[in-house]
Amino acid sequence: MAEFITTNQAAKKLCVSVETVYNMLRDGRLGGRYSKGNGKLRGSWLVSIESIELFKKYTEIKSVYQLKEENSQGTLF
Repeated sequence: MAEFITTNQAAKKLCVSVETVYNMLRDGRLGGRYSKGNGKLRGSWLVSIESIELFKKYTEIKSVYQLKEENSQGTLF
């Protein structure tokens, strides 16, 4: 059985904003479960711990400066 955590907890584990976690859930980079709210209550997301671990294992997040540094090495211009 899959274990789930809140979007706030997922954001802290991944060192990203909560909005980024929502975007990652919407586009499929993270797996989760959405529960609809009743009436005026909004729904909420729960994030699969397994999907976070897989994302961390297979993804490397780099800053723009790290990418520039990698691209400039070994070039003459």
